[in-house]
Amino acid sequence: MNNLFKNVAIWLVIALILMTVFNQFNTRQTTQSQVDYSQFIEEVRQGQVAKVTIEGHVLRGVRGDGARFTTYAPSDPWLVSDLLKNGVVVEAKP
Repeated sequence: MNNLFKNVAIWLVIALILMTVFNQFNTRQTTQSQVDYSQFIEEVRQGQVAKVTIEGHVLRGVRGDGARFTTYAPSDPWLVSDLLKNGVVVEAKP
């Protein structure tokens, strides 16, 4: 009976440690800041934006330092052209 209690306790501790580790990684990946569209365009012109994923009017981007952000784009017919002109990698999704 004593060995059974030790085994169960060890497995519970291992499970708690694994859950804590997975939760830490999960929260880091979802951290994104909301950016105004005008600020986004200014950062693009200054060369601070490395990559943008376009999903309809939602833009998800990565800056040169690895920071992630999200913004909402109005109907801008020159958006993709401006991004490519400033060296931003553009990915489009439906």
